Amino acid sequence: MSEHIEDEEPKPEWIAPGEKPPKDDGGWWIFVIAGVAFILLMAALLVPNFVRARARGALTACKSNLKNIGTAMEMYSTDHSGKYPASMNQLTPNYLKTIPECPQNGANAYKMWVGANAPMNNDYEDYYYICCLKGHTKVSVSQGYPAYNGVLGLIERPPGP
Repeated sequence: MSEHIEDEEPKPEWIAPGEKPPKDDGGWWIFVIAGVAFILLMAALLVPNFVRARARGALTACKSNLKNIGTAMEMYSTDHSGKYPASMNQLTPNYLKTIPECPQNGANAYKMWVGANAPMNNDYEDYYYICCLKGHTKVSVSQGYPAYNGVLGLIERPPGP
């Protein structure tokens, strides 16, 4: 190894004696900018997918809640000579621990109709219809759906033509 003077910077061994090291012309900034642009592009592509996945999860939980309410309605009907309760509050605490909340729309999102005037009733005397009032528009499910009734069970979307 060659000796060097204290004021001089040590040079790597691959630089010949008397030769100056190559200058850094700032090209590394291009790589930093390209890296940041790539990260922003990936975020722009992935964030909407995460939002949509969360909305689909909320829809699935809402359907599960409707199914649980429907099961509680049937259990109540079995215990009360085939009659359904006039309100969902009669289902607690014997049939449901609490009235479930829609994960997307919050408390009081479910509406219940009982009897001959219930929606989609085809002349059934004892009948019920429960729906999520506000719907799940983030995943293209219109207001009033999903729904659950005593004949068809879960109704995910409005009936087609």
